[in-house]
Amino acid sequence: MLSFIPIVEENIFVSGGPFLRRTLGAIADGFVTSPAFRWTWSAPDNKSVKHKLLEIRPSDAFNVADMMIGQYLLAQRLVDTGGTTPFAIDYASDEWFDELHSFTWLRHFSAVQDEGSKKFAGTLAMDWVSRYGSFSKRVWDNKLTALRVLNWIKHFDQLCFGLNDARKKIVERSLAEQVQCLRIRINFEADPARRLLMRLALLGAAIALQSPTDDINRLLERTTLSLSRQIDEKGMHRSRNGELQFLLLLEMIPVRHAVTPISMEAGREFAAVLDKMHHSLALLMHTTGELSYFNNARAIPHEMLLAVQSRANSNLEINRGEYNAGYAALVGQDSKLIVDGGAEMGDDFRGGLFAGAASFEYSFRNDLIVSNCGPGPSTLGDDADLFRLPASHSSLEIEYRGKYPFKSQNLMSAHMRANRDAAPKVDLDERRVDLINNGYERLAGVKHERSLNILPREGDALLGQDIIRCDLNHKSAPDQFLLRFHLGPGIEAALDDSLNQIELQLRSGSTWAFIWEGADAMIEESVRYSAHKGLEPIRQIVLSGNISAHQEVVWTFMPRA
Repeated sequence: MLSFIPIVEENIFVSGGPFLRRTLGAIADGFVTSPAFRWTWSAPDNKSVKHKLLEIRPSDAFNVADMMIGQYLLAQRLVDTGGTTPFAIDYASDEWFDELHSFTWLRHFSAVQDEGSKKFAGTLAMDWVSRYGSFSKRVWDNKLTALRVLNWIKHFDQLCFGLNDARKKIVERSLAEQVQCLRIRINFEADPARRLLMRLALLGAAIALQSPTDDINRLLERTTLSLSRQIDEKGMHRSRNGELQFLLLLEMIPVRHAVTPISMEAGREFAAVLDKMHHSLALLMHTTGELSYFNNARAIPHEMLLAVQSRANSNLEINRGEYNAGYAALVGQDSKLIVDGGAEMGDDFRGGLFAGAASFEYSFRNDLIVSNCGPGPSTLGDDADLFRLPASHSSLEIEYRGKYPFKSQNLMSAHMRANRDAAPKVDLDERRVDLINNGYERLAGVKHERSLNILPREGDALLGQDIIRCDLNHKSAPDQFLLRFHLGPGIEAALDDSLNQIELQLRSGSTWAFIWEGADAMIEESVRYSAHKGLEPIRQIVLSGNISAHQEVVWTFMPRA
């Protein structure tokens, strides 16, 4: 390794704001990965993987059978390569590409029995090394490389099954070069979560390759320090992204098992952090078993969530309700309400936040009744950012009869600044949560207050009150308010004007009603990001009215007897 490359705990450009650190880090990273510098990288001698990390995700031999005929189901998207290598085709989406090159699919080879199927993993590995064994900015992305290193270590026997000694050494050499790449580039990675994944990969590699004990202990200290800076006191990652919380847990659990025999104290520290992280993830999960859609969190397959939850040592139940990291959850007899206050937990962690202050999701038994739309898929290009705006959340939106006066980025920035310190107020005895959304105040003179109550005696009905105040003298005061309620997948909605209510047929077959006062109601089309279907059509209820100095809207979701 080059002796003048500093190996430090965090991004070496510690002064200045996030933008400056990202800019300087990108410049430095571009230099160390350029051909003029990269040839000087000196990976250590090849070492065999002596200690494999634990795999907690489920495996399925049928997936291997599909891959052998050219069908690759990755990131919930099936691509037929026509029998050719998946590494040679145009990728279906960024998510599909990432899963392919992170080798998460390698775990399925542990479930096959016949030698022909087992050898196919080695064939794919050699093909990858021949095409991407040299540095490629996209394929050797820091996050992808960290995940690939971890997956190669977990399944090194499957990766090299059937390879002769010469080919096995090629794979070992490639692994060593990827580890060396992480060691150098971690100094210039500005994103904290990606840096933490790199730390975990380097620690896992040091243990697996049986590095000197002093090196392992030094990596342990740095990883523990990163955890203390990125995980809050209750166990939530400061990005407030539930999907990222899940991913970190998924990779930390195997590393923790590998660390414990080396250092019981470090193992206990890891375990304590993991217990809190498990509980924080449980806070964001519905009665349906799925993860809530806040702040760029995508859907995670149910079996993956179960695999992580099964490793929890502590009780995951949320008793009546809880507040954590800008979120609050209330639990009814058979329901769960999850709300987002819109808080920000540090400048370095704001990049993935959405303008979802005072938004909520609500589930009852096996039905998701109210939801947000989730993140936009990468296939939408720049339009994916539209999913970050208030309109894609079950919250307040403002409207104008003429041209909308704000750019999307200005609207996002205003919400981030105004709600950065927002905190839901929870009353457990009353099962009520109060929220304030100041995101429109500076731009349009609008302030939004919302109270939500679960009513266990009424079958876990959800009662809501929205108070909308507006400074009518503001130069950009809106003409209308819109309260959006994006309904869960499979829910059918029918407006009954005679009863002034909307009848909801849930996916389970149950019937609920939505009633309201203080606004006009309509049913519109919407979409929700689905792990299995991409953008899935759903319905939404929209309550609207002309803006006034003070407007109060009351509404209820309630089960039919």
